Amino acid sequence: MKFIKEQSLDPGVDLTPLVDVVFQLIIYFAVATTFAFMGAFNVKLPQAGAPELSASQAKVVIAIDRSGGIYLEHQQLSLEELKTRLKEMAQVGKNQLVVIEADKEAKHGIVVSVLDLARSLGFEKLAIATEPQERINQEREE
Repeated sequence: MKFIKEQSLDPGVDLTPLVDVVFQLIIYFAVATTFAFMGAFNVKLPQAGAPELSASQAKVVIAIDRSGGIYLEHQQLSLEELKTRLKEMAQVGKNQLVVIEADKEAKHGIVVSVLDLARSLGFEKLAIATEPQERINQEREE
């Protein structure tokens, strides 16, 4: 009796485990990169070590509270009213220092809008008020 020889197929190298490992590595690096990127948003602002301004220097103080209210000379103003008042002050002299005292919880956008407004009216000396370095260190110790 004649037997039919069974043909054997040589499967070669099985790539299934390799594909699994590569897929897991891709997932690992995608997740690790996302967590590293999220940590980059933890912004710590620099502390103020600059010298304090002299009281005799002519300055315009604009205050911004945490809700976005704008104050000039203890009077609350809209952005348009502030523009009118700053135009009047610019006629007196554009060499005045414009100091913005913004609450640390104030929205970034309103602070930038006020800075841009002052710059567009010709004021060249602009500053943002901060707490002195010594006061920050004292609060941390307490």
